[in-house]
Amino acid sequence: MVLYFTDSDSLPGHVDLFALGDRFLPRILSYAFGIHVLLTFTINGLSYALAGSQSYSDVFSITNTIVVLPFFCWILNLLAVFGRRLVDPFVSILTLFKGTLLLIVVVIAFIVGSTIQKEITNDFHYIADSFLTATVALGGTFLTMPYMFTKISFSEPDVRYYRLAITLGMVTCYVLETLWCWAVLDVVPQVDACLSIDYTNTSTTGCLPPGYTLQSAEENGEISTVPFSRVLDDSYPMYSWVGTVISVFIMISITVSYTFNSTVLCQTVEGVVSSVWRISWNRCDFKLASSEVIVAIAANFFLMTVIFVVALFNPQSFVIIVSKAMSIANNFGVGFYISIMMWRCTGKNFQYLEIPLPLSKFQVKLQYLVSVFFMLATVWGVVSWILESI
Repeated sequence: MVLYFTDSDSLPGHVDLFALGDRFLPRILSYAFGIHVLLTFTINGLSYALAGSQSYSDVFSITNTIVVLPFFCWILNLLAVFGRRLVDPFVSILTLFKGTLLLIVVVIAFIVGSTIQKEITNDFHYIADSFLTATVALGGTFLTMPYMFTKISFSEPDVRYYRLAITLGMVTCYVLETLWCWAVLDVVPQVDACLSIDYTNTSTTGCLPPGYTLQSAEENGEISTVPFSRVLDDSYPMYSWVGTVISVFIMISITVSYTFNSTVLCQTVEGVVSSVWRISWNRCDFKLASSEVIVAIAANFFLMTVIFVVALFNPQSFVIIVSKAMSIANNFGVGFYISIMMWRCTGKNFQYLEIPLPLSKFQVKLQYLVSVFFMLATVWGVVSWILESI
């Protein structure tokens, strides 16, 4: 559900989440949606900041991730705010590059994991966190769709291919997530720190330190590549190069993700400021137009500072951010706000809008299934978080 606005009340050819909410949501909900979107981008940026500092620390063998965090955040923040004209033309290329890297990483990890084949223990009591983490990619798609939509022409073939690309992208992401988890479970101990160590022709049994398990990674808020690399380096030296390659690939991938998230955040903030300015001031005034740019930049830096400060004082909160806050925010955004927008935009009040490829009746009805799925995921996330906190 992405539309161009062609009437006099909207910016021609301009699409952003705040503009969509302003058009298709009641006034109060549109403001709430704007706040929710900015909060969600902030949470996503926080998760990438934590993961990025860890990945760089892992690659360059830096013990304290806090040392890396300022450089990682502010170099990319400045690039997103002031160098967006340089970044914009390469967004698609960078995204393709990131996806290719992720595919290579998963294939390599899966091959190595299949060779080692450590015993995997299942416990469905922990299915909540796994499910909620898996919904992050699905629920967060709506955040980037308007930005990507601005890169295509407003025609039926392009919109059709755009929808197909989004669908295939989500399916691919889900498959790669599953394969990556499988590969990690084949290599990294889940809870027990003791495992068999096979040095080519010699087999021994030893106990690894607690930092080599997935349980320890969760407690310390580490991304899974950290224990993955440790286990390969110390227990399977013949595969140590795999851990290094994967760590570098993940580092590049997270860098692209953080830059892309910051870029879309800036576009959304500018949409919010532009909307407020259009209502409150005469945009023909050059001084006021200059003030609008300054306010947008200041708002961008404020949100990016929030991301940096929270990450700085909570360096071990990565798992909680992704499996709880990020998941709940994304799922609620789709299950509540986007569902209401879908319901309203397919009504009679908006039939005058030009849509090159309208949804079929069957697709429109699917929105109710999508709403139920994401709202249940939201409720599940909130309840499980509360129960774990008690």
